[in-house]
Amino acid sequence: MITQPSSNKTQLIGAAATEQFSNLDQDVIHRLILARRDIRHFRSEPISENALVRILGAAHAAPSVGLMQPWNFILIDSLDIRQQIKSSFAAVNAREQSKLEGDPRGELYSSLKLEGILEAPLNIAVTCDHSRGGPFVLGRAPMPSTAAYSVCLAIENLWLAARVEGVGVGWVSILDPEAVTKILFLPPEVELIAYLCIGYPIEFRPKPLLEEVGWRNREQLQPFVFANRWGTPRKLEAPRTPLLKAPFTESDSAITEAARLKIARKTKPLGSLGVLENVAVRLAALQRTLEPKLSCKRICVYAGTHGITAEGVSAYPSEVTRQMVLNFLQGGAAINVLARHAGIELHIIDTGVDAVWPEELANHQNFFIRSIRPGTRNFLKEPAMSPEECERAIGIGREQVQKAKTDGVEILGIGEMGIGNTTAASCLLAVLCGFSPAEAVGRGTGVSDAMLAQKIEIVSRAIERHSPAVADEIGLYWLQVVGGFEIAAMTGTILAASEVNLPLVVDGFIATAAAATAFQINPRCGHVCFFSHRSDEQAHGKALRALGVEPLLDLKMRLGEGTGAALAMPVLEAAAKVLCEMATFDAANVSGAIFDQEPSNESR
Repeated sequence: MITQPSSNKTQLIGAAATEQFSNLDQDVIHRLILARRDIRHFRSEPISENALVRILGAAHAAPSVGLMQPWNFILIDSLDIRQQIKSSFAAVNAREQSKLEGDPRGELYSSLKLEGILEAPLNIAVTCDHSRGGPFVLGRAPMPSTAAYSVCLAIENLWLAARVEGVGVGWVSILDPEAVTKILFLPPEVELIAYLCIGYPIEFRPKPLLEEVGWRNREQLQPFVFANRWGTPRKLEAPRTPLLKAPFTESDSAITEAARLKIARKTKPLGSLGVLENVAVRLAALQRTLEPKLSCKRICVYAGTHGITAEGVSAYPSEVTRQMVLNFLQGGAAINVLARHAGIELHIIDTGVDAVWPEELANHQNFFIRSIRPGTRNFLKEPAMSPEECERAIGIGREQVQKAKTDGVEILGIGEMGIGNTTAASCLLAVLCGFSPAEAVGRGTGVSDAMLAQKIEIVSRAIERHSPAVADEIGLYWLQVVGGFEIAAMTGTILAASEVNLPLVVDGFIATAAAATAFQINPRCGHVCFFSHRSDEQAHGKALRALGVEPLLDLKMRLGEGTGAALAMPVLEAAAKVLCEMATFDAANVSGAIFDQEPSNESR
């Protein structure tokens, strides 16, 4: 028996209607829509009752004309009924295939598996009851077909909810609706809308099947959008292509393949360690060894004062930058705690802090005074840096990579400290990733609504001011005119790390702005970068999508300082140890998986 969702679940659904959605929520819904597939190959085990309740509950939550809710879901597990439906499919499919006689696509059509009626553990017939709601349904009479359209909305909900549960759905449209109506005893007022096969899939393929086999490709959006009347094009602002235009470049293809084979033979189901397996392979490729090590870890925290703070963009005064550097050196900040916990060495680098440091700090072994000037200029009124200052700041980051290589550091992280730097980072990400100022600007240190609006206005005006002089090297140009000394230094670290294949962990929102800049300067530098976490700064998830990367963690943090990098480094080290230390099936004398030979019409 199907049980009703708990009252607690109902309360959660009600609360969801009023809540704001985080970066992670936004990412998940976009990924979910793109991950939906029409499934034809199913495993035999039944769908769990809890999953089925949630899937049908999502379908029942769909909007409908006049709230008539015209849908019904006929759950079909009877083999006899499914065999009758399969016979209808076979007859209609033969007729459809005959239409391609002499067409080059005929052979391809015959090779396609177009249903899973008998293989799926459950079939669902989705219907529209046109009598639901009585003779008068608000809004239906002018467009009677909206009743059926409402059922289609329920089907889409069902499909997406199923994907979240790891359940596959296949819509079988090659059927005779009259024959199916008779088989299911549908009354005259009830119309068959969809016949679905549903169950746990053999796999979710990376692309829709018809696209994968070359039957058709998905068209671009632009030709389908009109302005005001049919046929008048409505030009959409072209989205920026990902700054990282190609997958991460592997350092050594032979080692990469050997690492994949090595981790595939570990005593576990294939792919069961998920992201850790890909991380391990990348680390092996970067270090050019099947025994990668990350025991020597370091994070560089770059600090700089920002002239833009004069515009009131932060909840904290500018002098907090200097005070926090002293806190770092005394070991009292969050990054110190997390670095000690994970065995990570810290380097604190003054790239341009408005401060006079006590003499005893000059000899502090982990403090590097490289100040270019006491803070950047107010970029609302003039460029933040001169070209020469920007190059010097990039050089500060490069210097730390040289030191890391000399000291035998096996993985390097970047973090920052600079009151006002979320405004600089928002400017950079807006221009490099194609965001509007409102999309790019977040609350940073926790500004009020009024300050947030002011911050958006400042970013908008700054972009407008500096856009007329844009040079060919847009990454370097925008870094110079709206960036910070610490952001430029992190950019230099990424660029230099890529030249020596040093694994590099990117912290949060500000560090991602540096990565976006580095990718624009040299798109190949992405192969060394591991993005530690998705911060709670509102544009960070969008920026990660624009860069075409996926972070390791999502803890709703937005502190900076390299704290996300410090938390991610042990995860990366764990991935390396899995590759190095975990036994293989052969070594442990454990039997591997048994792969059954599938029937020819189930091959994939």
